[in-house]
Amino acid sequence: MIERVLLVKNKAGIHARPAALITQVATKFKCEVYIKKEEIAGWMNGKSLLGILSLEVFQGDRVILRCEGEDEREAMKSIARLFGKRFNED
Repeated sequence: MIERVLLVKNKAGIHARPAALITQVATKFKCEVYIKKEEIAGWMNGKSLLGILSLEVFQGDRVILRCEGEDEREAMKSIARLFGKRFNED
C-alpha cells in the first residue's frame, strides 16, 4: 500500500470532469484506489465518480491518494500526474 498527499491546484477543484478523469485512469489498474480529503475521515473509492464528487474538493485542498495492489505504483504515478497537470484546466 502506498499513499501520497496531493494538492488540488486547478481553480474549479475536483468537479465532474476531473473526477471522471480520475476514475477513468483508476479503472485501468487492478489495484484498489482510495481517495479522501486530508482533514476529513472516510475513504472513498477512487473508481467511483460519485464517491469522488461527494468529497467536495476545492482549489487549495489536499487529498490523500491510497493505492493497494500489484500495480499500485503505476496507478499512483498516473493519477498524481493528473493533479500535477491541473487536469488540463487553467
